[in-house]
Amino acid sequence: MSPSPPLDGVRVLELTDESAEYCGRLLAGLGADVVKIEPPEGSPSRRLEPFLDDEPGPDRSLAFWADNVGKRSVVVPGGPDGDAAVRRLATGADVLVHTLRPAEAAARGLGSEDLEALAPHLVVCALTPFGSTGPWADYEADDLVLMALGGSMAACGYGPGPDGTYDTPPLAAHGEQAWRTAATYAAIAVMAALWWRDRGEDGRGQTIDVSAHECSASMTEWHCMTYLCSGAVHRRGPHPTLTAADGRQVAALNPDFLGPHVFANMLTMLEAEGVAGPLSDPAFADPVHRAANYREVWRAMKRLAEAHDGETLYRLGQSAGLPWGVIRSPDEVAEDAHLRARGHFVELDHPEVGRRVAYPGAPFLAHGSPWRMDRRPPLLGEHTAEVAAEWGVSP
Repeated sequence: MSPSPPLDGVRVLELTDESAEYCGRLLAGLGADVVKIEPPEGSPSRRLEPFLDDEPGPDRSLAFWADNVGKRSVVVPGGPDGDAAVRRLATGADVLVHTLRPAEAAARGLGSEDLEALAPHLVVCALTPFGSTGPWADYEADDLVLMALGGSMAACGYGPGPDGTYDTPPLAAHGEQAWRTAATYAAIAVMAALWWRDRGEDGRGQTIDVSAHECSASMTEWHCMTYLCSGAVHRRGPHPTLTAADGRQVAALNPDFLGPHVFANMLTMLEAEGVAGPLSDPAFADPVHRAANYREVWRAMKRLAEAHDGETLYRLGQSAGLPWGVIRSPDEVAEDAHLRARGHFVELDHPEVGRRVAYPGAPFLAHGSPWRMDRRPPLLGEHTAEVAAEWGVSP
């Protein structure tokens, strides 16, 4: 008998906009039965570009497909009847993940106290921009706002000019990085709450209050800690890339980023390639001297790049223990030999469009508890009657 996914048998209700759909996507991959609650016109994410073959439609959004693979779809009406339907479904669920602001959740009878009285066993995860308490609790925010307020955006972008001044604004990473981080944290919190519930004496669930703003502030790596401990403000610096002989760009971090010992490995590689130049001077063994003369380190790296194509340059750096990598386009990632060898991409049947579609699969491999990837994204309302019958509620 093959092993079961870790959340096999767990029922999850998802009442979210596109900001938190990735949370349900992770829970579905871990084996949960994730039921997406949608209004009759469908979730807003169904209207997000791009569309399959550039033909708009509620069941053709590739953005929707990416974050809703593995789920089922139930349509409920708007207004009080729809809220009553959600409450009925909640009594048969283990988890409810929602993105309702505090005032809206209370007005719809879906606040924490309402749900605790209705279904004491239920784990409720509310994922909102600023949490359910505090002066900003009802504020709105998109990903750009969250990255800006959280601090990570200040550390991203181009470094200062030769005179030390910044003449370009900060930059935000592409995609919904802040929301994606918050959705990942939410999925982890849901699993922890289920573990706590199932080992408790009374089987009661709990409410998880996830603030995307706090998640953003927590992902600033050492920058926030540096200020808290020393008062020093981290300024954004250049993120160097090398241009190889074939024009490919290779991300090439300062070797001292991983510690002074790494420079010795790089020097051996540079000398073997005949491009070390002044770096062979014993003075460069001193990290302080290197920092003061980093221009020479960078020049040697550029000489190496000019002598090799991008793929060779990347592999040379890796052979010296350096965190270098070719900057690949999406089509190159899709054909990546390493990802293919590990079975990362999974093809699923889409009979409604007459083709099989490849999806990014598990973000990790756990051989004792496999990732579940056997259900294409749901058509709008495809499982309404099915779920109602299985969960024992009226359609």
